[in-house]
Amino acid sequence: MKKIIILAAALLGLATAATAQEAGSLLDINADTRTAAMGEITAAAEGSAFSVFNNVAAAPLSAKKFQIGAFYSPWASGLTKELDGKNMLMGAGAYFTLAERHSIQVGFRYLQTPGSTGTDANGNPTKDTFSPKDMTIDLGYGIKIIDNLSVGVAGHFVSSTLGADTKGSAVAVDLGVQYRLAFSEKAGLDLGFKAANIGSKLKYGEGEGSALPAKAVLGAMFTAQPSDAHSIKVGVDAGYKFMGLTGFVAGVGAEYMAFNTVAARVGYHMDSKAKMNYATVGLGVRVIDMIQIDGAYYLGSDAMKNTFRVGLSLRF
Repeated sequence: MKKIIILAAALLGLATAATAQEAGSLLDINADTRTAAMGEITAAAEGSAFSVFNNVAAAPLSAKKFQIGAFYSPWASGLTKELDGKNMLMGAGAYFTLAERHSIQVGFRYLQTPGSTGTDANGNPTKDTFSPKDMTIDLGYGIKIIDNLSVGVAGHFVSSTLGADTKGSAVAVDLGVQYRLAFSEKAGLDLGFKAANIGSKLKYGEGEGSALPAKAVLGAMFTAQPSDAHSIKVGVDAGYKFMGLTGFVAGVGAEYMAFNTVAARVGYHMDSKAKMNYATVGLGVRVIDMIQIDGAYYLGSDAMKNTFRVGLSLRF
């Protein structure tokens, strides 16, 4: 059974690397397909159904009062080449703005790896089987302090199952700030900061437990609309993970959208300690400014190579 637990823990380190383990790694997986295609830049991303994961302060600044969305991915397929089946990553998020200032946000994320058979101390197969899974339940609140400044706080409950008798849980908090600087009616700069995944250790039974992937990230997103038919976004994130696998994290990305309908995206993500450096590309389609379908594809890293993800959002 001990070998089962060790292998399960490695599989649930999917957000980092095939050779690294990190408790609560699901907290560190970007839930937003749109920004995933832009190098995973989230700190200054505009308000969306996934703001409770990206930056909880973003939703109150959005012109949309209600958004809801979901995503799916056979996550980190490079880690399951020798297993029967694929990882399954899925989740959903939503927010609703009240009285023009207050934003209530909710979400969940779920990650399950393929079922596998355990081995005994001599490496012989046993009757034990396991299918490791992680889940988060997420709740956030954001408030617009003035027209171009908002703050927010989000809470996350983490549940992790490595085997029938091996379960753990933890709680974490995010703090976010976002500021919007308008250069003109058609150009502006969003600045964001978030301190994410700050919380208790993830424990499986007795023991000290393991630290969650707490980090602090600064971000900037420049938006311009040269004409009614064309718009661009260029952004960057830079931060430091000070718990778990400590090290610098960063991302750069861009989006081009034509006629507020079709978007092309590209980006690059870097994680110095986890060695998760990869490029991302993606496409998006927006219908009557209400229905948005997004896709992202990962290139480079052995763990993330050939991974794709899709997302669907409704915007009102």
